[in-house]
Amino acid sequence: MSEEKQKKNNRFDPLLFELIPHRPPMLLINKVLEVDERSSSSLVYVDEQASFFEPGMGVPAWIGLEYMGQTAALIAGHQLKKGLIEPHLGFLLGTRSYKSTCDFFAEGTKLKISCKEKALVGDDLATFDCVIEYYCDKAQCSEPLAQASLSVFRRQSH
Repeated sequence: MSEEKQKKNNRFDPLLFELIPHRPPMLLINKVLEVDERSSSSLVYVDEQASFFEPGMGVPAWIGLEYMGQTAALIAGHQLKKGLIEPHLGFLLGTRSYKSTCDFFAEGTKLKISCKEKALVGDDLATFDCVIEYYCDKAQCSEPLAQASLSVFRRQSH
């Protein structure tokens, strides 16, 4: 394996590959911080290796919607691994009022994305409340950079 490919692979927590089907370059989150049956959090590195990175700007804040979607998908991956649900495909249907306090997530920052399952409607629809904030060692370091409520359709695999 080339040194560049090895460096890129070390960028991602191996647990991500167990829990969600996304792969680089469309795997946008870098590390699982926490995951259980109803909530998850992940870490994103905003640097020149990040997908959608724009030199001198960072990553557009609208990409945060996909950070949220992938972090929410960790919950289903965890549930599947624990045998709590059957395999299924998840489709992001939309969001309620994605709000961001910035246009770009700044280069050199680390982001913490947190998602909580808010509601299930049968086996087909789930909603998640999600927040993006700067990552730090304290419980909360800053006001949220972005927040939204996601609606996800779950289609059972047969």
